[in-house]
Amino acid sequence: MVDQRFVEKRKYDIKQLWAKHHEITRQVVLGRTNVEIAEVVGCTPQTVSNVRNSPLAQERIAELGVARDANAVSISQRIEEFAPIALQVLEDIITGQMDGASVALRARAASGHLARAGYGEVQKVHALHAHVNSDDISRIKQRALNAARECGMVIEG
Repeated sequence: MVDQRFVEKRKYDIKQLWAKHHEITRQVVLGRTNVEIAEVVGCTPQTVSNVRNSPLAQERIAELGVARDANAVSISQRIEEFAPIALQVLEDIITGQMDGASVALRARAASGHLARAGYGEVQKVHALHAHVNSDDISRIKQRALNAARECGMVIEG
């Protein structure tokens, strides 16, 4: 039998491990699968699963999800605020009042912006079917409410 005191023990670079864990949680929030994350980070899908399901990672994933949702709401608000300007550019192009920059370029930019604001051309719609229970709906509502509070759309009275 080998004396365990003389067997070389594994050594870990804690900073590197934390960096991998942070990258895994970030990739989870972006919606990537365990296999995709494992390829990017350079580990096994089982390791990704272990990190994904750890309490610390679950907490961080929730925090990052709220931040991502709040950022999306903020961007959406900015797009909606800018939509009237994009509409005016399109009206100026159509009526022939546009001077200066390439009309084609400005028209593409204005059309793209209007599309982001929800006024784009009709596109093919893909349906998604899912089964959710009351707990799922409650969690979705809570996330939406938290995101709205964080960006100032809901103020507690």
